[in-house]
Amino acid sequence: MATHHRQNAAGRRKVQVSYVIRDEVEKYNRNGVNALQLDPALNRLFTAGRDSIIRIWSVYQHKQDPYIASMEHHTDWVNDIVLCCNGKTLISASSDTTVKVWNAHKGFCMSTKLLLRLQLSVYIFNMIGTGFWVVW
Repeated sequence: MATHHRQNAAGRRKVQVSYVIRDEVEKYNRNGVNALQLDPALNRLFTAGRDSIIRIWSVYQHKQDPYIASMEHHTDWVNDIVLCCNGKTLISASSDTTVKVWNAHKGFCMSTKLLLRLQLSVYIFNMIGTGFWVVW
């Protein structure tokens, strides 16, 4: 998604929003990866993409196509991901100033927290022993 701002002759601001609609699954991260998270129990690798998509990969060496699925709910770079709860939950932080909680086994978003007070992007976070997460 891209947003463009322009001013017309009267000085009014015109906002134009555009979307890319894909007709097939895009298996590879465009523009790079910001973070990796390995699930050794299920031999899966999660990648946090600069294209706003978290992708799941098989790390089996004998598998021809390692791509498993995509998790697409962020609208900007995914900056960090953490796998927790014995590999059942994935938490992601994004430049769209949201933190999302995902079902890592089925690949759907269970919860979204918009961090409005943060003017900057959400970059990294850590799980602490009590089960709470801390955002920087």
